[in-house]
Amino acid sequence: MPHINITTSATGSNAGSCSALVDYLEKENRLRTDQQPERWFNQQRADIQPSEVRQGIDGNTAKLKQTEAKFYLINISPSQKELQHIGNDPQKLKDYARSVMVEYAANFQKGLGPDDVKWYGKVEYNRSYKWTDSSVQQGVSQRGEAKAGYQMHVQIIVSRKDMQNKRLLSPLTNHRGQGKSVEHGRKFGQFNRVAFKERCERAFDQRLNYRRELDESFRYQNTMSNGTAPERAALTLELRDVQQERQQQLAADLRRAEELRMQREQAQKMELSQQFELTRQLERQHNRSLGLGM
Repeated sequence: MPHINITTSATGSNAGSCSALVDYLEKENRLRTDQQPERWFNQQRADIQPSEVRQGIDGNTAKLKQTEAKFYLINISPSQKELQHIGNDPQKLKDYARSVMVEYAANFQKGLGPDDVKWYGKVEYNRSYKWTDSSVQQGVSQRGEAKAGYQMHVQIIVSRKDMQNKRLLSPLTNHRGQGKSVEHGRKFGQFNRVAFKERCERAFDQRLNYRRELDESFRYQNTMSNGTAPERAALTLELRDVQQERQQQLAADLRRAEELRMQREQAQKMELSQQFELTRQLERQHNRSLGLGM
């Protein structure tokens, strides 16, 4: 599944200005001095300057207290297999990010659309190892070393207030609109992060025609990490059945391919035999013609 994570910030607190975060996310542009800078984008545009991002987020904090969150950071990181599927195309990733923000708006259950959310995204092309990575701890890689393969991802800064600077949109709330929190959710907002990730995964698969295996799905990974022992056991059996079915289908496809190959070979042999027999008949007719002529 595309890894989608919502946090407060990559540079510390999100209770103040987003300036430090914007500056941090400009790091690749500072290294790519010989290329066109990677511009920020949102639902409608793809030519946004970092100064506009700062002004847009910092100016959209009406009635928020000094210590309250002003913005959030959303990270969208497809797997290398998923990036390979889209040809590592930044435009396709931007389009998918816009789909994610459609789901983001809808997930608050307030009748919001993507134009009701103030956000700015930026494509990044590289990742480096951190000290928490297992390969660094094992001494295989070094902290700060660039990771190999496709590493393209999107970072999105999204305002806590809606586009009209009126309603609070808090994706880290624990209210999911279920059980005792229904009434609280209606009043203060709700955000089911599990449902959000499931819909974002579905959007990727449908929009980009991606055939997802069970063991790379959010349902599988979430269940194996957070599910009960019976849930994990049931999903393990389901995966085994899916893999067996896949192997059986592969074997059937191979048998069918072999049958088609043999049929083609047989047809070619018959065609050669018929051509040979036709050639012999023509030769005999030619020889008889020569005999009559004498």
